[in-house]
Amino acid sequence: MDHWDEIRMFLAVAQGGTVRAAATALDVNHATILRAIGRLERKLAARLFDKLATGYRLTEAGSDIVELAAQMAATSSRIEARVFGRDQKVSGSLKFTLPVSFATDLLMPTLAEFRARYPDIALEILSSTSIVNLGNREADVALRVVVGNATPPGQLYGVRLCGFGVGYYVSRALAQATSPSAAWLLGPDDAVPSDWTTDGTIRMAATPVRFTEMRSQFEAARAGMGISLLPCFLGDGDPALVRVAGSPVRRIGDIWLLTHSDTRRTRRVRLLCDAVRGAVEKHADRLAGSGAND
Repeated sequence: MDHWDEIRMFLAVAQGGTVRAAATALDVNHATILRAIGRLERKLAARLFDKLATGYRLTEAGSDIVELAAQMAATSSRIEARVFGRDQKVSGSLKFTLPVSFATDLLMPTLAEFRARYPDIALEILSSTSIVNLGNREADVALRVVVGNATPPGQLYGVRLCGFGVGYYVSRALAQATSPSAAWLLGPDDAVPSDWTTDGTIRMAATPVRFTEMRSQFEAARAGMGISLLPCFLGDGDPALVRVAGSPVRRIGDIWLLTHSDTRRTRRVRLLCDAVRGAVEKHADRLAGSGAND
């Protein structure tokens, strides 16, 4: 089959359900997707999608070939990864995915130094906690918190760097106030702790305040709104915050540096991994919550 681009776009529509989703996933415009589907349908002499008000639904012919198209995509990704793994240039693209707070509050100086040292590497920072497919090069290197005692999937090459802990934090000013009162500052799915124990100096309000993302939750704690469960590297690293007296530090899991087995020997991947590993290990106590906080 000499129509790989058309098959790739067909698969993106089948997986995304809409032309918009496919165009976003492949970073092309809608017209390109539609033209590719049209060419493939003419080549195969079959209609592959029914157009519905809610999106695109595979026809019987489309359903017959979608699994084969996925197999072709997987094979293409493995070929690209294998070739990329042999690349020893200190130039070219390099995608690094990590949680937003790791990028903004921990590793930005390291990434700035890496960029200054290797200006020909086109570094792309993907700040996210969502799962990415390293096999098809959605990213080349990932820094992730793996919860509990789990380990990364077998096809990935992973290095455990250190533990990751969270603790309860309150603004220094609120903690030092006379008869302080505080609200629980919670994420969208968090519950008020049922086993809450402190030294009893802070009175907790009856109703919590909820946030959809952690940065606002963190800033609310700094502003004295209440108590928040935060990563220790954030809470301990901010002079405006202190751990709530008598509250525990909880181990969430471990921080892993991940690459794909086919691409980990690429020189620019190894250079980035070395830089990130060194920076994270330097902050290991802070990340685990075993450092001092006063």
